[in-house]
Amino acid sequence: MEIIQNPKPLPVMQIILDLELAGAQEVVRTLTEYLQAENCVVIVVSFRDGPMRSRIEELGVKVEILNRPRYTVVNLPMFLLEVWRIRHELQRLVETYQIEIIQTHLLEVLDFVVLSLRILDFGISKLALRFQNPKLKIFWTIHNVEILPTMPGRLLQAKRKVYRWLYRFLARYIDGFIAVSNEVSEAIITELGEQIRPKVFTINNGISDFGISILACPVRDFGFDSKIKNQKSKIEILTVGRLTEQKGHRYLIAAVAAVVSVHPQVHFLFVGEGELDAELKAQAEQSGYGAHIHFLGKRQDVSALLAKADMFVLPSLWEGLSIALLEAMAAAKPIVATAVSGTTQVMLPNKTGLIVPPHDSTALAEAINQFLADPLKAQAMGQAARQHVIANYSAEKQAKEHLALYRQII
Repeated sequence: MEIIQNPKPLPVMQIILDLELAGAQEVVRTLTEYLQAENCVVIVVSFRDGPMRSRIEELGVKVEILNRPRYTVVNLPMFLLEVWRIRHELQRLVETYQIEIIQTHLLEVLDFVVLSLRILDFGISKLALRFQNPKLKIFWTIHNVEILPTMPGRLLQAKRKVYRWLYRFLARYIDGFIAVSNEVSEAIITELGEQIRPKVFTINNGISDFGISILACPVRDFGFDSKIKNQKSKIEILTVGRLTEQKGHRYLIAAVAAVVSVHPQVHFLFVGEGELDAELKAQAEQSGYGAHIHFLGKRQDVSALLAKADMFVLPSLWEGLSIALLEAMAAAKPIVATAVSGTTQVMLPNKTGLIVPPHDSTALAEAINQFLADPLKAQAMGQAARQHVIANYSAEKQAKEHLALYRQII
């Protein structure tokens, strides 16, 4: 009888910008967990520490924290010195752990650090990771349909042009773009050109516990309940996401009046931090309904908050494939979400939730009121959402597809 041995464990490095509690970081955590079960040895590298580190280390995974660059290309000499340092540190880790796969997440300019210096290798110096390790394969994971910089500023258009040129130039040197949804795949091809289509691979985001921990969370006081009158009749609507333009919070705040005027027991809970924190809080106060809007900041008990919530709203203006949305679906919550990339792929309109146009506060309010007026319909859609995400968006499936891609490229 022929004995078939298991293939050698595949050493994989996941690199992410920071270890905050956010969607892309949760992707890295679940991917790391399930890749280990698929015979991979995983190391996680980040440029900024955070609470996700302990959750990853609980899986028995080594986490390495590198110093993030302090200088931009405006100070070119210092920037290049730091690029050299980062390259040297990454090369040391690649050699120490005998890495064969590098997958990056949210790195932006640091994506170029992993690759671009090898373009400059003309025998003067061997700076390129892949030149020094011919086995090494490199993937860039794109988590958002907006793959170019979106931060406001006078130089934004120039910056976007530079990034587009760099991505197009360096695309020939990477082994693949991993897109978290179909729409992200098409966005990559639209921005960078049809010629890269063979290097773009769609692997949908997935989640692991399917709301089991959420459904089991006890109801408790979260620190804001004392501000809410009529505790027994209150209805809590939750949204989770960084307080940035992308997440569309301003449109949800603008919808509050039309909801609370009909359902005065409703309260809106905003979980997250970001650059629009002060602006959104001011908008809430100026709306006249500030007593019904609660900013909870960054939380490590989102599962418990989701368990307690009566509804989940995702008012984003663009997405990749929201982990918060998948988790709300798994928790069987009635969901109102905007028709943006990723969400339209996951949600079945009028079956797993209500879909409304982005930038439309009136439509948000009408959808929320529709659920509030028909609790049985809301409950049925929540259950349908749970069954849909269990059947189609598992972290195990996500990891298996990654491993198949790694093996295919190797």
